[in-house]
Amino acid sequence: MSTPMKRYTDFLQNVRGKILLGCDGFVDETYELVDVRRGPADFTPMKKLKQFGELIVQRADGGVGLELVPKRRCEGGFAINTGRVAACLGLKPRLPGLYGGKAIDPAYEPFAKICELHSLGDPALTIALEFGDGKILMSNLEAVSTLSWSDFEKHFGQAKLDAMFSGVDILGLGYWSLTANFDELFQGFMDQYRTATPPRRMFFDFADIKKKSSESFLRSLELIRSFSGKIPMVLSLNEHEVLELCSRIGVARPELTPAAIGSALAVAREKIGFAELVVHTPEFAVATSVTEGVALALQARQTKIVRLAGAGDSFNGGYLCASLGELSLKERLVVANAVTAFFVTHGFPPNREELAAQIEKAADK
Repeated sequence: MSTPMKRYTDFLQNVRGKILLGCDGFVDETYELVDVRRGPADFTPMKKLKQFGELIVQRADGGVGLELVPKRRCEGGFAINTGRVAACLGLKPRLPGLYGGKAIDPAYEPFAKICELHSLGDPALTIALEFGDGKILMSNLEAVSTLSWSDFEKHFGQAKLDAMFSGVDILGLGYWSLTANFDELFQGFMDQYRTATPPRRMFFDFADIKKKSSESFLRSLELIRSFSGKIPMVLSLNEHEVLELCSRIGVARPELTPAAIGSALAVAREKIGFAELVVHTPEFAVATSVTEGVALALQARQTKIVRLAGAGDSFNGGYLCASLGELSLKERLVVANAVTAFFVTHGFPPNREELAAQIEKAADK
């Protein structure tokens, strides 16, 4: 076994830690669109997102009738999509969120034994249109947008909250753009560590930054930065989100190349005062750290795609888990890339043996 692979296998054999992620919950109803139908069970799906967009533009003055074919009804959201990676690696993440009111929704039942699901109510609904090269997500956000920290306090009580937040190594909060009370929830999370031992790091996925105003965005960044001296803050972005981040904080928008993004990311990280910024794309991942500088991990674009919804969250889950060990910045990116590659080609995250095999395949490790 090569020396690089030994570091990964040693990490996977010994990975330990407590992860707490909140606090959303979606049920994703995923469909594909029919392009050409030849018979009751014989059709060609619309494979390109661009094809769908062009069709909408062509018929903008009239109407568009499209046929949906169900693909799956499944769990969705930052907490479960990210946390299931940890669960598949043998960890048992704590996931407060919206997984069902009177009972756990069937979409979440497979995770009830391998995750600590703490449900405050029914999940939100997302309609996902999936193509071979991308997806469209349309969500009814009422359940998520009304969730507040006071709901946590009323539902759990302080004793249960103390137990939930104690001993946490990595704390995560996702989908800022979909959560109306994000700042309040974050403040509630931070209040749990006024006297308790804080986590080793806190992780964020803001999702579609364009959805909310610059004022709201900058206010959230400033609030997070105010706690960065106590807990190292990590923000993960995709290739579109990093461009929006740069525009909103006054950093020149980079070209979508590893070198250009790496340079811009270093400037952006210092400007917003986070410990780490991470960018993931289908072909590479880049990160910058206050202690390790800039790192890059190339990734072969996957072609035999089974599932795209949840790919970014799977990357985040891999990065979070890799952060529990002593891996370098680049090695954490390699682990996250491998989790993503496995997920999009299998439809579910890898276990430890499958992840080691996926890393072994990587040309850049």
